Amino acid sequence: MSIPTNNRRRVLLGAMAGTAAWATRRSWAIVPQQAQSGLTVRADAPMACYAFDLADVHMLPGPFRDNMVRDLDYLTSFDCDRLLAPFQKAAGLPTRAPNLGGWESEGLASHYCGHFMSASAMMYAHTRDPRLAVKIDYLLPRLAACQQANGRDDPEFAGYCAGIPNGKAGLRRALTGDIDVGNPDALYSFNLNGLWSPWYTIHKIMAGLRDVYLHMGRAQAKRILVGMTEWAAQFPRRLSGAQMQKMLISEQGGMNEVLADVYAITGKQDYLTLAQQFNENSQLDPLMRRQDILNGLHSNQYIPRVIGLATQYELTGNRNYRTGAEFFWENVARERSYVFGGNGNHEDFFPIGDAWQQLSVSSAESCCTYNMLKLTNHYFCWNAVMDAADFFERAVVNHILGSQDPETGMMTYYMSMEPGHFKTFSTHWDSCWCCCGTGLENHSKYARGVYFHQGDTLWVNLYIASELHWKHKSLTIRQRTAFPNGTRVRIEISAARPAHATLRLRYPYWSTPGMTLTLNGTPLDPGPPGRYLELTRDWLDGDVIEIELRMPLRIERMPHRPSTFAILAGPTVLAAVFGDALMTPPVPYADGNQLEWAEVPNPPPSIVSRSGEGPSKAGSCQTRCNPSCGIHAA
Repeated sequence: MSIPTNNRRRVLLGAMAGTAAWATRRSWAIVPQQAQSGLTVRADAPMACYAFDLADVHMLPGPFRDNMVRDLDYLTSFDCDRLLAPFQKAAGLPTRAPNLGGWESEGLASHYCGHFMSASAMMYAHTRDPRLAVKIDYLLPRLAACQQANGRDDPEFAGYCAGIPNGKAGLRRALTGDIDVGNPDALYSFNLNGLWSPWYTIHKIMAGLRDVYLHMGRAQAKRILVGMTEWAAQFPRRLSGAQMQKMLISEQGGMNEVLADVYAITGKQDYLTLAQQFNENSQLDPLMRRQDILNGLHSNQYIPRVIGLATQYELTGNRNYRTGAEFFWENVARERSYVFGGNGNHEDFFPIGDAWQQLSVSSAESCCTYNMLKLTNHYFCWNAVMDAADFFERAVVNHILGSQDPETGMMTYYMSMEPGHFKTFSTHWDSCWCCCGTGLENHSKYARGVYFHQGDTLWVNLYIASELHWKHKSLTIRQRTAFPNGTRVRIEISAARPAHATLRLRYPYWSTPGMTLTLNGTPLDPGPPGRYLELTRDWLDGDVIEIELRMPLRIERMPHRPSTFAILAGPTVLAAVFGDALMTPPVPYADGNQLEWAEVPNPPPSIVSRSGEGPSKAGSCQTRCNPSCGIHAA
């Protein structure tokens, strides 16, 4: 069975909503998981394993590489002058092109450039495509010119580099302590002095510069990034602790993460202190006490702050930070995630056990899954446990791989859970939602989460067609597979000389009644599923491991609503294809409004089960059943 990544918007959505039944079976920080050039700080936090640098992994032909190539085509088609336009307007410099449309012509202007830089840098690490280097090298000096112009006549904005509409006026008010955060009960209320989440935009730009420096080695990106850090440092100097905390109520992306990363890059202790000053205490302190306060809080506002907490743990060894990040991950991944790995309805966390009432067209913002995957890599590197790999696989196979339109390369915002609904994708230049920005990044970094290492041990967590260069062991591990569209995996070893190592191959719990495993043609007994298979030997050039996974259809029920369930094959949540007879043309691509096509076909399709062929009684589904569940218990 194949994951429905090639569904158009006309195909009714897959993935039944529910707290994942599998979750009861039980990162990305740049330090210390990745030993990249330019990092001067190493943490003393204990780690079970480490991630590889993206440059060590290359994607091979398969479904994930297909998505990556479409994303590469999109990245190389950008007009950099349109990305630069909001920066130049804010700095009082002439522009050469108009802003992009959608949110780039509204309150989040300039956030897209940050995502573009991150995606291009990570894609370049994989591909070394020179077209990406040309675009980055065009952007950097012009961003530096904007930064210089911002501070030329205004010392308060020396180092500032963003294109937020009216950003200087609103941020200047904040520097005086005149901070207005709007109505805290409103969904999009986290605005600062009438601005639309300014720290969110600033974080994306800083993260983009960080990634360009780390993955492409551009010293100018580091200089601009440090300048922005110095500009941000004036806020805690000029504001009281209470004023600073009030400012941090605004949606800030992951400022506490990227500032910690700047500390890791420079070794300057002041930047670690600054990162901690950007911790929003009202949300992070309860986590460190293992207190659940998530109900009704904005998911994509919260997760990046926890990633920052995880990053700070790895840099300081502060055990409270780890406790808070682990408690949050366990609470969201195990208790508040839909069956396909997404979370949140109308962008908020819902109460545990309430998922069956949270099936809407505004379910599962893809930004939230993007961030949960980053947090999951932290969690796995600390614990090296199977359920973190299970969660990562479920989310990346269903939500991330399925969030791209295979015909245009465009992205979803929500993964709608409304029964009878469908996917709605963005347009190239006139949507520019937050999930388009994270979408640019999602498909540039499929190698993250596949392999981990510690000493002589290699974890193979995901079966994704890819090639790993394990420099420490002088080994190349090459996976050839069509997974999740196929069940066979061939792992080929290339070695310049014999290398002693242990390969820990993930034996997924869903591969039942078992899987077959051979080493150089000799069958091995894999034992029961749901564990790692350890193969320790002196690996030789030409060694081959062959795996045949099992993916029979199976049912997963909602723990708190067992009459609602999903049908899966392996990790893939199945969808039903009902055609487009009930849809009103034209095909629903959306521009500025991600809910432009929120209407559900009426009546929704009904699914009939035949007696004896499913866990339900015979009869037709009379409810507005999500088509992915296949059968709804009568």
